[in-house]
Amino acid sequence: MKSWLILFLILFGISFVIAGAYGVGDYGGGVYSFGESVPTEETPNGGGGGGCYYNWTCTNWFPNECPVDGFQERICINTGSCTGIYTIPEQKRNCTYEHGEPLFDIFVNLPDNSRKICAGSKIEVKVGIENFGKAELLDAFMTYWIVDENNTLIAEMKDTRSVSKNLDFEISMNVPPSTPDGTYRLYAQINYGENKTALAGETFEVSKDSCTFFSGFAYYLPMIIFGLIIAIISVTIILLVIEINHKLRVVKNRN
Repeated sequence: MKSWLILFLILFGISFVIAGAYGVGDYGGGVYSFGESVPTEETPNGGGGGGCYYNWTCTNWFPNECPVDGFQERICINTGSCTGIYTIPEQKRNCTYEHGEPLFDIFVNLPDNSRKICAGSKIEVKVGIENFGKAELLDAFMTYWIVDENNTLIAEMKDTRSVSKNLDFEISMNVPPSTPDGTYRLYAQINYGENKTALAGETFEVSKDSCTFFSGFAYYLPMIIFGLIIAIISVTIILLVIEINHKLRVVKNRN
């Protein structure tokens, strides 16, 4: 009877050991691995002899391209024999969002001396263009408007700028002398690529209080100079014609 009991205990013990070790080799061997494998680290049990280890396996970072919020994530799973999250790799990281094509924004700033001006004078404008996307040299087609409070067009100007990343420049626009006192808005618009656009604007005031004697005169000065040149040329031609006619008469009388 004792012999059968001893044999039963031996067989039961062997079965228990085999059952306890079932699956350990497959799991620890990486059957569940699905991405980047991170170096393992052995950790003592703290008791007597032996230890466990961590075997972290991580997916690739997703999404593949950095999103607008600037964060990528991944999932890491421990296939080792230790429990807990000791030595777990980073599962979230910062990244730099890069737009796949140029993405421009435009900024407009009026100096203090352009925020209140006289009709007939020039308004000075500081314009900034910034590319938040892919750096690429493009021709930016610029349009500038001055409109009144009812969005009626008062003045317009166009030009073209070559821009890659950032560009700062200044322009000036003539405010017609017939512009009545009031509040106006200056807009700057950039058109680039395939029908892409950005717009910015600033408010200013037209007031007679800002006028001096030369304010309106400065607006007409180029036209006045041009008129004087035409007048001088015309008078010179007339005097030459008179002088030629006079000499012809003298020659005729001598004959």
